[in-house]
Amino acid sequence: MQYKLSSSSLFSESAVGKLVAAAQSHRPTTFTGYVALAIATPAVLIGLLITVTLTKMLYRTTIYHFYISPLRHLPGPKPKPFIGNMDEFIGKPGAGAEMNWSRQFGKDGVYRSTFLFGREALHFQRPKALRQILVEDPYSYPKPAIAWKLLGLVAGYGLLVVEGDTHRKMRKTMNPAFSLTNLIEQFPAYYDKIYPLVDILNKKVDESPEDSAIIDCDMWVSKALLDIICLTAFGYEADSINNPENELASGYETVLSLQNGQNQARLNVLLMIPFADTVLDWASDKSDWSWVLKRCKPESSLHMLFQMLNGMHRIKSVAKKILYRQIESGERAGPAGQFKAIIDIIEETNLAENDGKPKSLKQAERDMITQVLTFLGAGHETTASGVAWTLWNLATHQDVQDKLRKECKELIDQDERPPYSAIKGLAYLDAVINETMRTTPPVPRTVRIASKASYIDGVYVPKNTMLPISNRAINTDPHVWGPDAEQFKPERWFNLPEKYDRTFSMITFIAGAHACIGRTMSYLEMKAVICVLVSNFKFEPISKDQSPIMDTLITMKPKGGLPLKVSRV
Repeated sequence: MQYKLSSSSLFSESAVGKLVAAAQSHRPTTFTGYVALAIATPAVLIGLLITVTLTKMLYRTTIYHFYISPLRHLPGPKPKPFIGNMDEFIGKPGAGAEMNWSRQFGKDGVYRSTFLFGREALHFQRPKALRQILVEDPYSYPKPAIAWKLLGLVAGYGLLVVEGDTHRKMRKTMNPAFSLTNLIEQFPAYYDKIYPLVDILNKKVDESPEDSAIIDCDMWVSKALLDIICLTAFGYEADSINNPENELASGYETVLSLQNGQNQARLNVLLMIPFADTVLDWASDKSDWSWVLKRCKPESSLHMLFQMLNGMHRIKSVAKKILYRQIESGERAGPAGQFKAIIDIIEETNLAENDGKPKSLKQAERDMITQVLTFLGAGHETTASGVAWTLWNLATHQDVQDKLRKECKELIDQDERPPYSAIKGLAYLDAVINETMRTTPPVPRTVRIASKASYIDGVYVPKNTMLPISNRAINTDPHVWGPDAEQFKPERWFNLPEKYDRTFSMITFIAGAHACIGRTMSYLEMKAVICVLVSNFKFEPISKDQSPIMDTLITMKPKGGLPLKVSRV
């Protein structure tokens, strides 16, 4: 069979022939040549990939951002080529970037910013938009992968991370454990861990040559609250306030010591690698990596990574021991004759939902590790942060501290372990804690992503748009709270502004399906701790120019601790 070739096809064959001939003429003829070609080819591909990525980033942060994006009409900070606004977003602690942007660009309740790789983000601030994202359709706006991977790594792959039906089922199972009835039953046990803290502070003052002592209040309060959560959540006596070598306490302290913005950035970059979260989770299960840690340069990224794995391994080891102790003894975790530990109630609910069928040992192990990490990361850290910032606010507002002390001391003088019903009646204590949680929320921001294209409060939101929700910026919105919104004024809670929305004007604990399940427990712990401490001690800054830096990984805490001048009253 013969084919008639056109001039164009002849041209094509001629061109192809030349290319083939050229390729053959440059084919390696030696072993060294083949090795060089094998090395050069991946290098060329990587170079092309980097070039394409950088070109796309440049395009997304310049031409697309200003002239093509469907969001181009919205106000917002001008992105920098390649990095967008990420330098400000990460670099300013305590959601500082959103605090500034919301004042500058958020007068209509929404503005946009640009993440890495040119990904656009929309920041909504008004109740109508927040209601749609958090309450009406929460599972259409899940946490982005980078957020849930980071959360899962340090706080367990539990309620904080899961979405959809898994989240609904898990929350339903956990709800009974956080009922007010159960928390009131646990409340007296808080004092068993608070008064050892009082003893420590008294001892520090006694040892000081002055009438006062400089004490890192963040560190010591954190220890007391760790002891409370360990006892009430899973019946474990950590006694970290007296025994810093306790395996769980020391492991957790190791993880906490890594909390800062720089390490968050390091982890975020690492978690962009496919399956990195799975590998790290596995690694923290299998070894404490102390042999590697000893060989790492201090302060290096590798040292941070293996230090974290070391701390996580110790926490997981204790979680397994708690489980095996329960299995061997056949008893519940909570102290006999007192209260049910939270983990006991969760397991009872699980059994009831599964017709009494127990879990496999492997599943029970995994669940115990998840619960322990979740209670530590979410239950302890948020409360410890809240108490630390409350003490700072009291130290810098002596009039508020005096007024609060008068209210609390009248109660403590009658009963040094007042019941929940008595603590509940302290109105000014409520106002002080509410104001702290408003102005310095333990978690200053959360992030969601649009899983589909939609309209939110009349604004078109393309699929995969990032939706940062700055709790701190919303909590201090001048449109709601007035021009003094960022100032600490507990009295405002006795005369709330007209525009105040009880669900969305203060979203410290979020709202809707993902609202913090331990909110009530956190408030009860904070009230008990602050009431006892302020009745026994006076707190002051160590100098006139002291100004704690807000440092954030999961929660926002004072960088380097919170040293205060502490004296008896």
